[in-house]
Amino acid sequence: MHSAGRILRRKQGMPIWAIVAIALLMLALWNWQLVVATIAGVVVMSLVYVGQDWNWSSLILRWQRLLNHPNRQFTVAVVAGAVAVCFTYMVAAIWHGIDNHWLASAGILQLIATLAVLGLLFKQAIDKWIETQRSNVDALVAQFTASDDLERLIAVKQLAQHLQQQRLPLNQEIAIAQYCQVLLGRETVPAIQDAALEVLEAINYKQIKSSAN
Repeated sequence: MHSAGRILRRKQGMPIWAIVAIALLMLALWNWQLVVATIAGVVVMSLVYVGQDWNWSSLILRWQRLLNHPNRQFTVAVVAGAVAVCFTYMVAAIWHGIDNHWLASAGILQLIATLAVLGLLFKQAIDKWIETQRSNVDALVAQFTASDDLERLIAVKQLAQHLQQQRLPLNQEIAIAQYCQVLLGRETVPAIQDAALEVLEAINYKQIKSSAN
């Protein structure tokens, strides 16, 4: 495959990307809908493939922190305005592109229903993820009061590892920092004290303390 490409490049004196671009241009002149559909399929396939390696937990938490930012009103207003512009443009394009207004109305209603379902599914997925994360962390925190030293050590260690891998909502991190402070004040096992300090270090206790104040 690579040798054929080098031979073709030497014979025609042009790079492979130029040949592909010319082929797509000729195909677009013949059937542009097919080209658009092919490009859309390739883009979606690439996004799905690359998106599997993304840290979705970090992205969700960044979005959640953005909404809790002091300037969240401005951020929400900008996002809402951008969505309104895109939606209005699509509605106008459907209405202008279809002569039959009944069909245009049906297309607009279908678009609204599709966007509403996608938004609902996205919200449910985020809420479920947040609830799962909160339940896992709460289960570990509940082990802080265990009578067995090993159980407390395992719980604090697992919580430290969890926080090192991904962040939590700010209010939850503040609560965990308070729990660890109380644990340090009453704990006599050095290993558990060190693990509690690892938790405070993982959530950057000084930073969240200033944020809380």
